[in-house]
Amino acid sequence: MTPAQPPSEPRPAAPVPPRRRFLAAAAAVAAGAAAVLGPIAAGVVAFLTPLFRKPKSPQVRLALLDQVPADGQPRFFPVVSQRDDAWTRYDQSRVGGVYLVREPGADAPYCLAAKCPHAGCFIGYAAGSDRFQCPCHTSAFLLDGKRVNGDASVSPRDMDRMPVELRSTVAGDAQQTEIWIEFVDFQTGHKEPLPSV
Repeated sequence: MTPAQPPSEPRPAAPVPPRRRFLAAAAAVAAGAAAVLGPIAAGVVAFLTPLFRKPKSPQVRLALLDQVPADGQPRFFPVVSQRDDAWTRYDQSRVGGVYLVREPGADAPYCLAAKCPHAGCFIGYAAGSDRFQCPCHTSAFLLDGKRVNGDASVSPRDMDRMPVELRSTVAGDAQQTEIWIEFVDFQTGHKEPLPSV
């Protein structure tokens, strides 16, 4: 019989070279940083994106052509559209108001903003009158939107015009013509019409 051998002691592990330890630590730090910074960067981008989004002028269906008689008298229409305010979206809210004026014999009306170019007050119109009147600072405008007193007026410019487009549609058996506008909210207090940001 062979004598029992004492259990051998485990050999000590070979030391890891310092360079390998450094590379392993650097890889762990990089992986940890990517795991933490990736979601943070995505959150910052999502948070800041609305601040850099350029606002678009909405195309708005305003009325039917039959609702604006060709008598040269202004008709007021509220402008209702979707509105984005940075991170919040408002569905179908009032964003402004306009006057449509259709001259006798004209196929399409022209569109004037109801916001005074001076300080943003609502420009009023009394039925049968020959002018628009701003109640805030006495600015008055002719029915074509030009200032009554020209450059001597308090308002720095004429009433703002907006593009009008007529679109034919079919409702049931009848064909009708819709009035669409590109609604632009202009800045007040400037000689030139500048879209609001």
